[in-house]
Amino acid sequence: MTPNKQTTLSSAFKVLIPSLTLCSQSLLASEPAETEHAMEIVVSASKVEMSRAATGSAMTVLDSEYLEQNQVRTVSDALRDVPGVAVSRNGAAGSFTQVRIRGAEANQTLVLIDGIEVNDVANGSEYNFAHLMSLEIERIEVLRGAQSALWGSDAMGGVINIITKKGNGPLNGKVSFEAGSYGTHQESFNLNSGSDIYHYSLSGSLVHTDGISDANEKDGNHEEDGYRNGTLSFRGGVQANDNLSFELNLRHTEADSDSDSFTSVPGSADPRPRAVDADQNDEVRQKFARLSSNLSLFDDQWQQSFGVSNSDSNRESFKEGTLSSKNKGKRRKYEYQSDVYFESDAASSNVDHRITFAAEREEESFYTKGWSTIDREMDASGFALEYGVSLNDQWFATLAGRRDLNSEFQNDNTYRFTLAGWLSSDLRIHASKGTGIKNPGLYQLYGSSETYKGNENLKPEKNVTWDLGTEYHFDAVDGYIDVTYFHSDVRNMITGAGQTSINLPSDSKIKGVEVSATLNPAYNFRIDAGYTYTDSDNGDGKELVRRAKHIASLNSSYLFPNDKTRITGGVQYNGQQDDLIFDENWNTSQKTLSEFALLNLALSHTLNDQVEFFCRVENLLDEEYEEVATYGTKGINAMVGVTLRGSL
Repeated sequence: MTPNKQTTLSSAFKVLIPSLTLCSQSLLASEPAETEHAMEIVVSASKVEMSRAATGSAMTVLDSEYLEQNQVRTVSDALRDVPGVAVSRNGAAGSFTQVRIRGAEANQTLVLIDGIEVNDVANGSEYNFAHLMSLEIERIEVLRGAQSALWGSDAMGGVINIITKKGNGPLNGKVSFEAGSYGTHQESFNLNSGSDIYHYSLSGSLVHTDGISDANEKDGNHEEDGYRNGTLSFRGGVQANDNLSFELNLRHTEADSDSDSFTSVPGSADPRPRAVDADQNDEVRQKFARLSSNLSLFDDQWQQSFGVSNSDSNRESFKEGTLSSKNKGKRRKYEYQSDVYFESDAASSNVDHRITFAAEREEESFYTKGWSTIDREMDASGFALEYGVSLNDQWFATLAGRRDLNSEFQNDNTYRFTLAGWLSSDLRIHASKGTGIKNPGLYQLYGSSETYKGNENLKPEKNVTWDLGTEYHFDAVDGYIDVTYFHSDVRNMITGAGQTSINLPSDSKIKGVEVSATLNPAYNFRIDAGYTYTDSDNGDGKELVRRAKHIASLNSSYLFPNDKTRITGGVQYNGQQDDLIFDENWNTSQKTLSEFALLNLALSHTLNDQVEFFCRVENLLDEEYEEVATYGTKGINAMVGVTLRGSL
């Protein structure tokens, strides 16, 4: 469906409701299963709270219990367990970390933290997960497939929505201390309180590690590259009256990461460009803020929200203690959303309707100083409309359309359609189709260094994605297994070429299968598993780099009968994947990296309501591997710690 031939929303609604009503009369033979996991509440699917079972798009939710049981300290490590997600880190802790969804590029994933868009304007509008600590996170929602119809340009591949915990109850708090391998130690705290009128939560963490060499040690690199991170996070809100509330979200991170150089080594046995030891470091400062209000009228049938957020990133790079480059990116975003709910009856079916309208404006600026000085600005506006319908709380559908206006590129339209429903009390189906768009970032257009000079002629990337899945629920073990097929066609994919970027001349195709399972055989025993098969083609018969065909994970947790001791174990498997390597003239070719599997174990023991001891071992089998060509990874490592809790 091309934008100029799109069916109008009003016409589509007239066709959609009677069609779904006919489906309901023939298929509504039993009540849907209402397991705990089916009823998980999500926001990212349609910009409103809804149950995961009502979502036609494929998605995964990692809740706070999962993160705590696995003793996750960085969000990227948790995302390795999500079907359809691939993670790659350029070496030691604090090194550049990319997350790809269903083979889409990393800058095609929109990342939100408490409603704040954190994609970095100074980094091709890509979010670097290296500095994101899992600090008091309530849940992580991973929405897969093109979501531009609701979320705009950066959501071409999917959305990762991170929501932190609200304060609850009388003033209470906790502190944690842990230390272990590679001279690593971390200290964290949380203070929170909440009632029907107010809530607040203040959290912070300090991380220090001597680290490993960014450049792979097997290539003769032995200099340790350390990392320091300090993060503060605040979430607070007040209920002004029965209808009106306000919330403030703040997050501040300062990080200093030692790094190595990626360069050629003339006169050596291997003069090709690669990662090599160097006296370099990056100092990063990130400031995120959002102020929002929510107004509910007519017994919650009309809900409105307004928000203004600000993202500010600053990275300074040093060589041998001397400033070599500076990059700054800023985004100011204004958002308005209106949700109207109403009911009707059709052919003996109860029909619930929702109409969501969203309008937003973004103002971006990018400044770099190094090999040259670049100072650019860009602004964009977007308007989205989604209609959602539910039949007897058993069949659900949405239809969304969006118009984007951009100061640098041609205006464009995107759409998305989803359908989900229960064929029986145990069997759910879900499907979605949508289009996505990703505008080149200011960094990609204008460059930032001597080795990356940008390309002002880049065109926006576009895709069409669809998926179809079936989910079977097991009441006896309070769980489900889901199998989903996905397909994506991508036009104008942007890729690195020497010291710049280009649009690939041919369409790229990505397809595959996702399998996920969540089972709870007993109250004290949990099993989660995921597998993804991805087949990618860049349009020239080559696989897209850093997209392994096979990725799998298995995670389980067992609470001993004393209800105090828990053991959690996980295996993360990454199959063979291609990566780019360079010759002496910086021409690229592809190299296949070996498969690897990581075994991780975590143990915790609650002494009483105030004291908990914990320990974990990562890469227990001491696997040697590369996620990115010529960059190193950690061997076996362990941490031990204690958490102290109290209340007033």
